[in-house]
Amino acid sequence: MTRRLVDRSWEAPLAVAGGTLALVARAPSTLAVFVTATVGAVGGLVSVRSTGSESVARLRWLVVVALGTMPFVAASALIMSNPLPRAALVAILSSVVAAVAEEIFFRRLVYGWLEKWGAALAIAGSAGLFALIHVPVYGVGVLPLDFAAGLIFAWQRRATGGWTAPAATHVFANLLASI
Repeated sequence: MTRRLVDRSWEAPLAVAGGTLALVARAPSTLAVFVTATVGAVGGLVSVRSTGSESVARLRWLVVVALGTMPFVAASALIMSNPLPRAALVAILSSVVAAVAEEIFFRRLVYGWLEKWGAALAIAGSAGLFALIHVPVYGVGVLPLDFAAGLIFAWQRRATGGWTAPAATHVFANLLASI
């Protein structure tokens, strides 16, 4: 019996478009975290062909995460002049869920889909889209900062071949912003 292969090349662009629209349309609320988590889940389920290896030596992964977190630590040290009150557990958990879901979507799905046209497009495209989806919530002023963060996350994706190092850095950055 011959097994027929089904063409699923439409899945990734449809998931990227639908996920991007959902992220842009989300209103700042507790529901936003569920929208983000759903987009992340879809990003994890859609098949993308990656030229990178998902498995990386632990030491290299740790070095990439450490290097990626340094700009966020420096920025946090410059911004935080007064100690902030303790953040609510819900806000901290929401920021962790959002970071992981966004990295599954942007660094696994978007980067993985764009990578077939080259690393430069995958890096710039995933970073640019990442920056754009934050505009409705935070305003146009965040574009340079979020684009820079997206470039760091995309570099980590390229350096490790997977989405977990950028996710760890994104979680760390969100936790710094929450406390």
